[in-house]
Amino acid sequence: MTSRRGRARVVYMVHTLMVGGAEDTVLNLVRHLPTRFESMVCCIHDAGPIGEEIRRTGTAVAVLGLTPGLRRPGDVNGIRRYLRETHPDIVHTFLLTASLYGRLAAILARVPVVVGSEMNVYEHKRPVHVLAERLLMAGTDRVIAAAGSVREFYLRQIHADPAKVDVVYNAVDFAQGRPTISRREIRASLGLPADAKVAGVVGRLTRQKGHRHLFEALASSPALADVQLLVIGGGEDRDALERDAIAKGLSARVHFLGVRRDVGNLLAAMDVFVLPSLWEGLPLALVHAMGAGVPVVASRVAGVPEVVDDGRTGLLVPPSDAPALGAALTRMFEDPALRERLGRDACLSVLPRFGVDRYVESMTSLYDTLLERVA
Repeated sequence: MTSRRGRARVVYMVHTLMVGGAEDTVLNLVRHLPTRFESMVCCIHDAGPIGEEIRRTGTAVAVLGLTPGLRRPGDVNGIRRYLRETHPDIVHTFLLTASLYGRLAAILARVPVVVGSEMNVYEHKRPVHVLAERLLMAGTDRVIAAAGSVREFYLRQIHADPAKVDVVYNAVDFAQGRPTISRREIRASLGLPADAKVAGVVGRLTRQKGHRHLFEALASSPALADVQLLVIGGGEDRDALERDAIAKGLSARVHFLGVRRDVGNLLAAMDVFVLPSLWEGLPLALVHAMGAGVPVVASRVAGVPEVVDDGRTGLLVPPSDAPALGAALTRMFEDPALRERLGRDACLSVLPRFGVDRYVESMTSLYDTLLERVA
């Protein structure tokens, strides 16, 4: 199906575009979508920092200023009005608010193709949201799961039709993440000696990401007493995590850098990348680090083992297990040859599997298939 405009119009819908993996996925799509598609982005509430980056690509970004929910059910009509004005051929939603209210609005507006995304294993999803998603599946053409484990959990949780849930692995635009300055320069800018032992973690400062367990590992492992830690990301737990670092005697070694978009430079400053998450989907920060050749230590959760082959392309530990995390980091820092081998093999593993070109090709092939069905 080709619309009367000559190109199929795709609206990517989110609540807001803060810095995160799902938001980077939307950015990658609008950057690389073939010209037979016209992309637009709809932010239900506000644009956020990634919204501004998307605008700079020349893609239209609409900001509705709405907060749909049980207290404001009428805001769904605002989303529906936007869709009736823009006449998309496809609406593709990301993250919970858009997944619920954006899909509902798209169904009510009779958008020809409705696609949702499931980016994570949401064990604590509220029962009312589970029920709503179950009902929305009747009007949803496809849900895209970020990893095989995410798909299997979603099928069990929502009782969705397996034929409507596909796996398309998240991807990284590796070219966008290359360092622009030297390792020595980035370390100097952070106040770190050139020969320091440096670990790093990238992710929102929330309970999910397991920072407290990483702090505990650093504080309780004598062999890690001289390791510096870069904490990259923002979130509601920042103040609490800063207090925790002080309480554990780590304030001189844990560096909270906030939200940064020069992650390629920061990865170049690290000896080891750490992902201590308690639950995940398919974490793009992990894939990015591996693509940069940084050896990784990660929790064995959800999609992570689909990326990391334990002992070959990284080291995996049980989630929330600070002693195991400390032991794996100790092993990394005491064995430079191991770090070199794991970093090299990690890079060779992820570059062909998680590049943005393959992701966009898979997604647009799906769009074509779904559009043909409604032609």
